[in-house]
Amino acid sequence: MSSITLTFELACTREEAARFAAVELFLAEVAENAEAEPPAELDAVFGARPRKTILGLAGHPQPLGITCRYDSEGGVMTLAASDGKPNLAALPVLLLWLYPDKLPIAYSVHVTERPELAVWTIVGLNRIEITQHEEEVATRLEALRAGSDAPRRLDLLLTKPLPRSDY
Repeated sequence: MSSITLTFELACTREEAARFAAVELFLAEVAENAEAEPPAELDAVFGARPRKTILGLAGHPQPLGITCRYDSEGGVMTLAASDGKPNLAALPVLLLWLYPDKLPIAYSVHVTERPELAVWTIVGLNRIEITQHEEEVATRLEALRAGSDAPRRLDLLLTKPLPRSDY
């Protein structure tokens, strides 16, 4: 079976990187203990019911399959696929919740055996775009940044119930 390589770096503070790490750790804990609760610092990001929101966004019980590493000297967080199976459906939505002030941002994925066939995802406040044309990415990011003079509004609500009601 093919594995997927994720390429994503985000300039951020240690505290901003800690948000992603907290989500990653919480999801790993839930895999071990179904009653695990997210850390309190995620309440400010995910609202009154962070457990339900995070599990819904991540598509629980599917593993996140993404790990993060923070370089404090460079101020950069690197996200990478773990075991070659990143949850590509959850990543853009988690980025919307965790880093709305850094949007738009872009990252690429490719099947490890075919790096020349990268697929780029561009995450903005109002849209998520996918392209295979790397040369379009910078232009799209610039266009989305230019259109960001409108007041930012981020209404992300779960539109369907979680698969099991015991969350």
